[in-house]
Amino acid sequence: MNARTTLRRLERKRMLRDRAMPLLLFVFALLAGYAVLAGDLWAQKRAEAVEQIATEADEAMALRRENFAAMVAKGEKPNFGLVYATALPFRAGLPSAPLAALSAGQAEGYPPAASISPFADPYAIFDAHSAGHENPAVLGAGRFDLAFVIVFLLPLLLIAATYDFWSRDVENGSAGIQLAQPVRPTTLILMRAATRGMMLLVPATVIATLFLFFTNPRDPAGLALFALIMFLYGVFWIALTAAINLFARTSTTAALASGTAWLTIVLLLPASTAALMDLAAPPPSAIAYSNAVREAGLEVRAAHASAAKAAAAAKTDRAYPASLWHSRREIQQRDARLAPLHRAHAADGARHRTLANAARFVSPAVIAQDAFDRIAGTDATRAMTFQEQARAFAGVTRAFAFDWMDSDRLMTLADYDGDILPHFAFVESRRAGALAIDIAGFGLFTFLVLGVAARRLRRGAPSLL
Repeated sequence: MNARTTLRRLERKRMLRDRAMPLLLFVFALLAGYAVLAGDLWAQKRAEAVEQIATEADEAMALRRENFAAMVAKGEKPNFGLVYATALPFRAGLPSAPLAALSAGQAEGYPPAASISPFADPYAIFDAHSAGHENPAVLGAGRFDLAFVIVFLLPLLLIAATYDFWSRDVENGSAGIQLAQPVRPTTLILMRAATRGMMLLVPATVIATLFLFFTNPRDPAGLALFALIMFLYGVFWIALTAAINLFARTSTTAALASGTAWLTIVLLLPASTAALMDLAAPPPSAIAYSNAVREAGLEVRAAHASAAKAAAAAKTDRAYPASLWHSRREIQQRDARLAPLHRAHAADGARHRTLANAARFVSPAVIAQDAFDRIAGTDATRAMTFQEQARAFAGVTRAFAFDWMDSDRLMTLADYDGDILPHFAFVESRRAGALAIDIAGFGLFTFLVLGVAARRLRRGAPSLL
């Protein structure tokens, strides 16, 4: 048996004799289990809300069909709400991803559904389902979910298991005996750090993955990505505590340095970066935007008030009344008037999101949170993709209604019983590219930390005592 194998076995025995190890795993399992249950409950409620919103159109159409049939049976002429294509209701909903229980992410800051009608402003279809004008910090605070446990609490557990694996031996004098063995100092230090850290990280990753699997096993690729991201995040923290141990002469110093590193990487860097980001590219004001859109819309309506009154009294031999033809012209002018406001607001938001997307590389904690949000489908990119697709669907419904107007076509009972109306279906965008960049980010941070450790180790054994 060579010296490496002997030292590795001794390190494992030391860890197994450490009563704190099973306690740390038990605490992590409790926190992860509760977080997954809380996240799954949140995901279910959100999915139910979106499904209820999305089925409102079907329920409305079923009620209209019932009223239509009842009026026809009585020999009455159905009213305009039942026959005009411009009065049809549509809904679009953002479905929850299979692993939504992993992270609430930024989902609560974006509307999960859209209420659409042919004459509605495509940018206002989300208003009834948006979070409102609450404090963005509150909306972005997130929930106690599995991503929170991993990003914030897993590093503390790894630090507790590895912070003094070498500094303690320097204090009690056993480090010199270990360095006298026929093993290179680099191999000795890294092997001890890896053995100690992996004995906590590997079972913790398995526990978290199994908990997430039980909520929804339909995304094996997502589960594999989750396990990989969690493992890489843990490897970074093991490498960091190993580097700290090479510089700390006492366990107290190692503990303080490790705690400071956690505070900086997990809290201070993300918070300060977010503040600087808001200064460099301020997020657009939802209140100012809403007021500007409302004011412009009222101006357009006021400018057409007299024409609208005349159209309401006008007679026409077409299937759709003159008032609807006037409304059609008015909304086209309204949309043209509001388009610059929408573009400016969207550009400001895109600029802020682009900077936020780049700023995630200031900290491994932010990278991990971003990766978990993408795996859970609660990231801003997916939310914005839904908004783009919902607005495109609103354009489809408007074109559908206008085509019927141009051809003087009215709804019939056969139309209600058929499947002629457009339906929204969300198309998922690819996430592999962004996740690959996140994985590369973890690799870069770990490489930098190990580079610092290697530089220290190159000085030789005396510098480690």
